[in-house]
Amino acid sequence: MEKKRISVSLEGRSYVVITTDSEEYVCQVAKEVSESILNASRSAKQLDVRDCAILAAMDFCDDRNKAVKRNRDLVQKADQFIKKNNDLNKQVGDYRERLTDAINENTALVKRVKALEDQLSSLTKENERLKKGADSKRYENEKKFEKAVNEKKNEKIMGYVPMRQGSLFDNEATRNKLNNK
Repeated sequence: MEKKRISVSLEGRSYVVITTDSEEYVCQVAKEVSESILNASRSAKQLDVRDCAILAAMDFCDDRNKAVKRNRDLVQKADQFIKKNNDLNKQVGDYRERLTDAINENTALVKRVKALEDQLSSLTKENERLKKGADSKRYENEKKFEKAVNEKKNEKIMGYVPMRQGSLFDNEATRNKLNNK
């Protein structure tokens, strides 16, 4: 930007200011300085314009120093917020990664549960099939057993006497053994 000369009047005196700022801005600053000098003269009636200007300059310097300190404090707070924000962003990233891992693990577990449910269903069907087969075999065995029991009962009722069959070629010792039994 190019510098320009701006003329302002303070306490009846004319001053030329060389600046890159706009004329409106420079006139506003001059107005604030005039008001500050006027306020200083109201607080102490025995001061001349120079003393009032010095008091006004001290007020401006005090305001500026306080503003600089406040600005520095705000910058430090902003830096702390930025650091905290970065830490939180890192934590969010870590949590996001952990959440992704948990979702993937959950998906794998859901698939595993589905596979186990399918396997259980298959085993249940196989178990039912085997039970039916075992029931029919048991039924057949029970029938055979009942038949055998009934045959034994019938044999006793009829007076069945077990007989041993011998051979013509058996010797007498073998026959004695058979008879002793």
